[in-house]
Amino acid sequence: MKYIYGLSKSGESIVNYLNSINENFFCWDDNIRIRKKIKIINKKNNLIEPENLNFKLITESFITPGISLKNKKINILKNYKVKLYRDLELYSRIAHKKKIIAVTGTNGKSTTTKLISDILSQNNIPNFMGGNIGIPLLDFPIKHNNLKHHVIELSSYQLESFKKFNPYISILLNISRDHLDRYKNYKEYISQKEKLIISNRKGYKIICIDDKSTYFIYQKYKKKIIPISSKPFKGAIFYENNTIVDDYFEKNKKIELKEISSSLFGNFNIQNILAAYAVSKILKINLIKFTNILKNFKGLPHRLELVFLNEKYRIINNSKSTNLESLVNSIKNYTNIKIIVGGRPKDKNFKKLLKYKNRIKKIYLIGESSNFISKELSNKISFELCCNLHNAIKKIFLDIKKEKQFINILLSPGCASFDQFKNFEERGNQFKRLIKNYARKYL
Repeated sequence: MKYIYGLSKSGESIVNYLNSINENFFCWDDNIRIRKKIKIINKKNNLIEPENLNFKLITESFITPGISLKNKKINILKNYKVKLYRDLELYSRIAHKKKIIAVTGTNGKSTTTKLISDILSQNNIPNFMGGNIGIPLLDFPIKHNNLKHHVIELSSYQLESFKKFNPYISILLNISRDHLDRYKNYKEYISQKEKLIISNRKGYKIICIDDKSTYFIYQKYKKKIIPISSKPFKGAIFYENNTIVDDYFEKNKKIELKEISSSLFGNFNIQNILAAYAVSKILKINLIKFTNILKNFKGLPHRLELVFLNEKYRIINNSKSTNLESLVNSIKNYTNIKIIVGGRPKDKNFKKLLKYKNRIKKIYLIGESSNFISKELSNKISFELCCNLHNAIKKIFLDIKKEKQFINILLSPGCASFDQFKNFEERGNQFKRLIKNYARKYL
């Protein structure tokens, strides 16, 4: 019998799936509010804490990605030799006949997943899009079981534990320091991402070779990899002078990108575009349709999302920026920046921001990282301690009254949101509400 521990989105979807096939199971969540919700949708009396289980009945457990496999509460499962999996394992058993396009990376994976899904949809290839992007993997058998093509985003947590997962196309975009509170070291984090390449035995493997970690993985499996890069690279699909150069499928074929959606603005979106192009070539999708989709692509909320624009100000919600790498990437796109930074830090080297002080007019610090980051900046760049998002926006609107040049206002925290918010979505939505209120008064 299966045991489900953690009943938020992915756990709830497993409950719904097992109920749909009339399979018995036990489950638990430490949050009483979530347990009450599950009782409404799951009429069975099967909510049992790990320590109260009859382990003669339990053969395997599915732990929600939000809970570390090193969590002490699940030690009892390990002691009784219960196999621990994520939702990816159960998904892979059910979806093994589907054409799965799986995307991972530290940054950009949600945008890439949606871009590929949109390309398929607009080329009459219906598909299920799910995973870490917010739609649980186990939603598909109930709602989308007839769809042959799947485009899924996978986090390092989902890749931690599975037996057999063999996607049709695997995409590794980039690896930078993130989630190190959950791993022994950076090397262990890299190894989780690498599993998406190792698991793909007969399909296509796409790796962006722009950073050291992904380039090292590319070197290990070189002959079986489709390399993509934002810089010229022989034998790769690369980007140069606003043009995709295909030196992998064809000999230096050039596809000029004349017009691109604002949702794909910025150098870091090049990786996403190149990955989508490689998939389009594999699936033999018309290149004119591909470039049209780039022109009309509507991005996901909280990823360089345009909130307000006039002749004086541009206001951007990039709440999904939860690590230093994504913060730096967003800064590279703009000048004359007033930027809100802070939250629960994942990185310790915010001195990197000093390299971009010519782009930044002022930093407004929020959250529990404020004092630490202020010491890192050590008065070499203008900043102000604001405590929370409301204060930061209030200060920004007071400051921009004095400005005579065009100003870019960014929420790009470079930190996790959990010190003050439930998640980055809640943080981004509050930012948008506050901006709307202040813009009505001052802009």
